[in-house]
Amino acid sequence: MLWRKMLRDIKGNFAQFFSIFVLSVVAMWCYTGFQANVIGGTKARENFNKTTNFSDGWIYGADMTSQQAGKVKDIDKVNDVQLRTQMLGKADKDHNSAEVYCYFQKDNVVTKPYTMSGEDYDPEDKDGVWLFYRFADAWKLDVGDSFSVHVMGRDISKKIKGLIATPEYEYACASTDADVDYHNIGFAYFSMNVLPQDEQKFNQITFTCEGNPLKLEDDISAALEGSYAFIGDRKSIDGYNRLTDELEQHDGFSYIFSGVFVAIALLVITTTMKRMVACQRTQIGTLNALGMKNRKIMTHYLSFSIVSSAAGCVIGILLGIFTLGKFMVDMFGGEFYSVPNWSAGYDFKSIVLAAVIVLVCTVTAYFSCRKILKIHPSEALRPASTKTAKSCIFEKLPFWNKLSFNARYNLRDVSRSKMRAVMGVFGTMMGMLVVSLGLGAYDTVGYVRSWYFDDIQNYNTQVILKDSCTLEQAQQLQIEFGGELIAMDMISIAADSHPVSDDIISCKLAVTEGKQLFRVSDRDLNIGSLEKGKVALTMKQADKLKLKVGEKVYWKTATGNKWVESEIGLISRHPSITGISMLREDYEKEGFEFKPAMLVSKDDCTDAKGRDYITAVHSMSDLKKAFDKSMEVMDLLVYFMIFFSLLLIIVVLYNSGNLSFNEREKEFATLKVLGFQSRRIRKLISTQNLWLSVIGVILGTPLGSVALQAMMDSNGDSIDWPCMIHWYTYLLAAAFVMGVSVLVGFMFSKRIKRIDMVGVLKGME
Repeated sequence: MLWRKMLRDIKGNFAQFFSIFVLSVVAMWCYTGFQANVIGGTKARENFNKTTNFSDGWIYGADMTSQQAGKVKDIDKVNDVQLRTQMLGKADKDHNSAEVYCYFQKDNVVTKPYTMSGEDYDPEDKDGVWLFYRFADAWKLDVGDSFSVHVMGRDISKKIKGLIATPEYEYACASTDADVDYHNIGFAYFSMNVLPQDEQKFNQITFTCEGNPLKLEDDISAALEGSYAFIGDRKSIDGYNRLTDELEQHDGFSYIFSGVFVAIALLVITTTMKRMVACQRTQIGTLNALGMKNRKIMTHYLSFSIVSSAAGCVIGILLGIFTLGKFMVDMFGGEFYSVPNWSAGYDFKSIVLAAVIVLVCTVTAYFSCRKILKIHPSEALRPASTKTAKSCIFEKLPFWNKLSFNARYNLRDVSRSKMRAVMGVFGTMMGMLVVSLGLGAYDTVGYVRSWYFDDIQNYNTQVILKDSCTLEQAQQLQIEFGGELIAMDMISIAADSHPVSDDIISCKLAVTEGKQLFRVSDRDLNIGSLEKGKVALTMKQADKLKLKVGEKVYWKTATGNKWVESEIGLISRHPSITGISMLREDYEKEGFEFKPAMLVSKDDCTDAKGRDYITAVHSMSDLKKAFDKSMEVMDLLVYFMIFFSLLLIIVVLYNSGNLSFNEREKEFATLKVLGFQSRRIRKLISTQNLWLSVIGVILGTPLGSVALQAMMDSNGDSIDWPCMIHWYTYLLAAAFVMGVSVLVGFMFSKRIKRIDMVGVLKGME
């Protein structure tokens, strides 16, 4: 009997129960969808790292020996050690002379290649090569085919024994490309026995350890007596660290974005369940009067909230994993990154959040029902007495009597139904936040694009130079095409000349000639210039080290063994290059050799293509196209945000209006008896919705930029994107929210016309 009653009640109050269902779905859909990508990626990477015994530290040097590897192995907290040689080679012309990083090993202990197909890597097999599976797929190569690479001055042609992946190349992009193209980048594993005996020299020691490998640098230096170039950790491996930053950004984004929906969902669900149970007062009294036990009545009404919220949470989790989550995994794991077995996942947090939503619904229904069950059945059979009307605070306004009936009626109603008003304002505020966040992301991308390509990059062509390019060749190229030579290097920076490992930041060094083609901008994004004898330090690194203009920053190159002291002349900002910028003459004064990495010029440098010391020539249009392609994911995220915000605003405002209609149905019936037309009564509802929406829009406007900046800051220290939302974007977002509010008001037109004046008013007797 009660089961059929529950179904009838759900059908009769479909709008309220459906709003609870939809909000539960949206809350879990958003959270699970964004987290599915992060959780699935993190789990896949953990398994990937464990299976390959991925290295924690890298020791670089020349002609490293097994005796040195043994000394590293003996260091406390060091687990496994591997010697290997890494060299950059080129594929043959049939494969576009693609960049191929070649690894030669005698063992297979640390960072073992993960087999995608074919045989496992065998360091004793000198007849085979193990090739990056993405590169092989791009060129339609398979196990058994022959592959040739030119490396270390010789051509090596071997049979492909297996297609592999490795955590070092989860992200892979050739230096000739501005975006990922697997036709141009690959890596290959060979046996060290492929090389002649006199060329079998190792240049790396990789090792696994407990804790931070950089904290072992003093022990390693003592064991090797300083005979190495530098030590790096996983953060120094761009192919690995790029995905780490990406997942951290998605994780932060999921909490920022999903938190909005969860908060509003809980508020609306709480209010709705409380009002729903209150509307069942006479039915609860009837069941009680018929002798039904309180426990059974309580269970019946709790089932309302449990069924609607639990069903919504389950469907939301499934939608999150198999729609949004799968879509993001397919995009990032299928196009940009290479992690085996990456699929959408979920963890206990999703279950906990679903349990919280169901629990909030159930607890709200419990306390509302218990309150009614405490009333004597004979009293509960009567409708709840109307609250005694009191003067509201607005009636003290000096112009109160000059206000229209519509305004006075709604001001009184808002003051008497504060929770309903708060719910409407909060829902609209969150909707405004999400809409301005989504549309503002477009503005931010456009602003950063303009800042990067029009202000900082004051040139039209970028010529990437090979490592083998000499200074004389670079300068001759500069004479021919004009422009400015730029050197780039990896460095470590600190605020003290004797820092501990935790106080050291890895970043980049940009060395310019001061010709203002490769420019720097200050904290306010105004173009500045490098002062002679001083350096520019990027904002995020300066803030992390707590350094200011005029103070000293200490830095050393990846191959250096001494800290260089420099005075900070400018706190700068750059969207993607973080670290120190300085003039060439100051760099050379410190005893370093200026080795250009690229030439930037305002002239067309197309004729430079094909020279043996040039890697690639990029026009500004090429760089902009690559940037725009990388921002395609932002477009999709904006679509999701607008879709969810539209759904949120409609559900919240309709639910608020529906509750308001149910609570005021007797008042509306009275007004119709007094001669009010349906159109005028609808205006009462629309006016209040409009007021609450305006307040919500005003309160939500500044929150959009705060949430957007938090999302941009979640990119990590290597990315610095300033938030920018144009004034007309706020107007567009506000118009969107207000338009939805007006449309929701018209959704009650038919219900107002169908009010049974006699039936409603007689029920008050």
